[in-house]
Amino acid sequence: MDALEKLNQQINRELACIEDLAIEIVMLSHKLETDIAQQRKQDLHNSLEQLEKLRRRKELWSIAAELNLQGRKAKVVKKVVEMA
Repeated sequence: MDALEKLNQQINRELACIEDLAIEIVMLSHKLETDIAQQRKQDLHNSLEQLEKLRRRKELWSIAAELNLQGRKAKVVKKVVEMA
C-alpha cells in the first residue's frame, strides 16, 4: 500500500469519527447531558483539525505526484509531506 492510499484511509477514518461525534453530540444534547456533549465537542474540534492536516498533506502528495508525472524530481516536496 502506498503513502497516498494510507493517507486516504486516514482521511476516511477521521471523517467517520467526525460523523459519529456529531451524531453523539446531538443525542447527548437531547438528553440534556451537556457536560459530556461539551467534551465531545472538543473531540470534534480536534478531529476537524486533524482532518485539515491530512487534507494539506494529501494536497502536497498530489503536487509531488504531478511533478513526477512531468518528469521533475519532487524529493523536496515529498520530504516536507513526510515531516508534516
